[in-house]
Amino acid sequence: GPYAGSFIMGSGSAANSQCTINGANSSVSGNGNMLTLTLDITFNHSFAGERVIYAAAGSNTAHSGWLAVATQTVP
Repeated sequence: GPYAGSFIMGSGSAANSQCTINGANSSVSGNGNMLTLTLDITFNHSFAGERVIYAAAGSNTAHSGWLAVATQTVP
């Protein structure tokens, strides 16, 4: 779900009750119409189990909607 807080890639973090995204260990790069986003995500222990990671992309004129992009087992 939506996270609380914001960060500029390379600094800060964003978190909710399920996880924290660390901007310092995350990265983004682009090449033509390809964007690669690597996020350093730490899940809270209370959120243990098999989890599906969702992402969405958008611009001023279009939005992908939420898509399942990965799975993660949280110990």
